[in-house]
Amino acid sequence: MPSIQNVERRGAVYYWRRTMRFQDSKPLVLRISLRTTDQAVARRMACAMTTKSETLRMTMSQGGGLTIEQKGEMFRKAMASMRDGLDRSHVQFQRTDPDDATFMIEGLVDIYEAMLRDFVVHGIPPHAGTRAHVDERFSDLSEDQRDGIMGLFELRPQFREETDEAAVEALNRIGVAQDPDTVAIARKVMLEGKLAAAMEFRRRMRDPMAMWSQVSPIATGAATVSGPAAVEIVEPWASMTPTQAAARFIADSPKITGDAKRKARWTAKTRSQFEASARLLEKSWGARPLHLLTRDVVVALNDHFSRLPISHHKSPRHDPMTLEEICAEAVSEVKTRKRDIATIGLGVGTTNRHFLFLKELAAWMARHVPSMPTIDWSDFIYEDDRSARDQRDAYTEEEGRALFQLPIWIGAESPERRLRIGTRVWHDAGYWVPIIAWYTGLRREEICQLTLADVTEHDGIWALAVTDENGGRVKNSVSMRAVPVADELMRLGFIDYVDALRRAGETMLFPELRTESGRGTYGDVYYKKWWTKIAKLLPFIAPGQAVHSFRHTVTNELKRKKVFLESRADLIGHSLGGETAGRYSKATHLAELKEVVELIPKATDRLKAMPIQLLPPHQRAPRPARRPSGRRPDRNVTVAIRQA
Repeated sequence: MPSIQNVERRGAVYYWRRTMRFQDSKPLVLRISLRTTDQAVARRMACAMTTKSETLRMTMSQGGGLTIEQKGEMFRKAMASMRDGLDRSHVQFQRTDPDDATFMIEGLVDIYEAMLRDFVVHGIPPHAGTRAHVDERFSDLSEDQRDGIMGLFELRPQFREETDEAAVEALNRIGVAQDPDTVAIARKVMLEGKLAAAMEFRRRMRDPMAMWSQVSPIATGAATVSGPAAVEIVEPWASMTPTQAAARFIADSPKITGDAKRKARWTAKTRSQFEASARLLEKSWGARPLHLLTRDVVVALNDHFSRLPISHHKSPRHDPMTLEEICAEAVSEVKTRKRDIATIGLGVGTTNRHFLFLKELAAWMARHVPSMPTIDWSDFIYEDDRSARDQRDAYTEEEGRALFQLPIWIGAESPERRLRIGTRVWHDAGYWVPIIAWYTGLRREEICQLTLADVTEHDGIWALAVTDENGGRVKNSVSMRAVPVADELMRLGFIDYVDALRRAGETMLFPELRTESGRGTYGDVYYKKWWTKIAKLLPFIAPGQAVHSFRHTVTNELKRKKVFLESRADLIGHSLGGETAGRYSKATHLAELKEVVELIPKATDRLKAMPIQLLPPHQRAPRPARRPSGRRPDRNVTVAIRQA
């Protein structure tokens, strides 16, 4: 049942409940039965009760208020301060990173706007800036943006207290007595001013006249613009459909496509997913001009997402069908028991990805068609239920020890049956990826795509180079780094494994993760081949909890051992907010990072170092592409063809 604000249900009856505070700051709890079992009726009655209770509170409050003029002064000062700060940041980006200045300032504004909007609506909670708070309140932001918010709070751990102090100073400046209500109001007004500045800055990025057109003609020497003039929508924007817009968006974004010397910001898979999002919107809505997109259209698309089978468009039959036809077919298959009802409805991660792509596409179209309706996309970004496992997101040292006692690491039956107890150990991705993740905090793809050339030695320290060279992909510029090889990896024979692969003529660290088709990523192959099987054997691994949780283990352990934030970020490959920590703090030296990785708990110290044994040559070969029928060719036939 969707939650209703200020409403709880006891048995079948709905109750309205609200805690109110007055000037003396003493709480008053109001609880009234709505005498209904109908959810819709309860929702309407609760709305009326909340409105009436707020009127009552305002009527009973005595003194301590702020006039509109006083609020306006605080609003303007906060807005001007925030505006100046963003201008300074933008100028710094232009000086130091001219090619990426626009991308960087837009990302910073995204973070500030999301954070300030949440604080205006919900206030600043005591646990603001924690992983649980950030993942819960900002699920529609990217991982890097959420990490950016956490970085801001790590640099300013007293942010909540500092905001209250600023509110008190503002009240003193205008001569208003302080009490809990006036401080709270002042804080809210100042946050609203900063939010307005972030929103204004975004408009100025699209149209510099957005602010200056409102300035006095004496200051600008031009006539004052009283309001936005009606602009005729011209081609190609006037008739551009979602799929056409997606194609134009990619073509007009050099960073997305890249060139012979500059790596693309998106992989081929990301571009395909982006185009798929636009295609689904067009199949739901029809081939209409994108600039006519409204909230109602997105609501209808969301409804289709809830009824689509997860296997939609896997078959060419779906290509000419509308989404409604595909949904109807799935319902029919459930009724005839050809389909399990659990396969109906797209997952949270998938729908969130589609809506985030469409949000970006709509924002791009709005630059060309400013009159395009504004849609609050946050209403369609669902909170991922998996975030409820935040307290279990990081693996403990005990869980790590349990993981590394599986047959893969202590002795398996055969190369094909590595999860059955035996006497031999084979060294491949199944063996090394979790160990590397445990002692480095590298992302899954960063590990799986490593080449032998990425394993290098510097002044006696072995390191893994995370780069966009040798066909590799990195998440962003700060992800490119050198990560020391921990002593435990050396003890278990990692360098011997690298040397054995070189003697065998290989170039990839995990050649068995390649595919003949070239589709997908190395990390995806590892996940499907190994992690899905490993996870079933360990009860402490929650659904969806995977290799990425090793990163949380590393950051949590190093934070607990009071390792500097900058050193943790350099190891993990995170950007830091703020000029001091981010721009003027130099990267941690490799020798210092080596000391850092040695602080990670030794979950493998009970493993015996076994002689290096590679997979047979045919098992190190690229995974065969699937035939149109979905069946793989016989392995022996494939090997014979390669040998010939």
